[in-house]
Amino acid sequence: MTKFGKKGEVFLALIGDVEGSRQIEQRARLQRELERATARVNQVLGSALAAPLTLTAGDEIQGLFRDPAAVVDAVVEVADAVFPARLVHGLGLGSLETDLGPDPALLDGPCFHLAREALLEARGEGSWLVARGLQEPGDVVVSALFRLLGELRSRWTEIQAEHVRHARGRPQKEVAERLRKAESTVSESLKAAGFQAVLEGEQALRLALGMFGCGAETVASSVLKANKG
Repeated sequence: MTKFGKKGEVFLALIGDVEGSRQIEQRARLQRELERATARVNQVLGSALAAPLTLTAGDEIQGLFRDPAAVVDAVVEVADAVFPARLVHGLGLGSLETDLGPDPALLDGPCFHLAREALLEARGEGSWLVARGLQEPGDVVVSALFRLLGELRSRWTEIQAEHVRHARGRPQKEVAERLRKAESTVSESLKAAGFQAVLEGEQALRLALGMFGCGAETVASSVLKANKG
């Protein structure tokens, strides 16, 4: 079992980039949404992060994780916030060659090298996230699960995405009341979005990535849900 966060040991580096960002008309608005989403992730995940999730260049985000399972919550939170814009990600497990600091743009080492290679592969394949450094079957399992979830998400309408955002951690009745819609309308929309399958896939990813952690309890998902506005 790999231990995270101690000198000479390993981290998970995450690099995400907005797909086709130059063709997005309201790019400034997108960057503001990314900044808000990353700030929320940083506030909620806290010590699960070794370096905060940060908008580093244009529409690229980077972060460094101590808790592998928390990667799922960070990626999902940002994706939900900026939909229908789509990010692709590279995830790399490895060590650092620089001193640990608060700015991920200044960090370097094998974890970031692998994350960058994985990002290039994700762009080429049209995958949501590609993982590298987890060894077999970790890379294959994590990358495939993210790809399957990404395919489901790519079929969502903006209304379905809105319903999913509000339904995380809430009963459908409350979602309907918040959005002033019939509960049956919300239920049908979530069913069409494959919401239950999405939740199960996300949990499977947390469990899969958690195998590479130090055994610390992951509370990120429940805290994110509880703090939804």
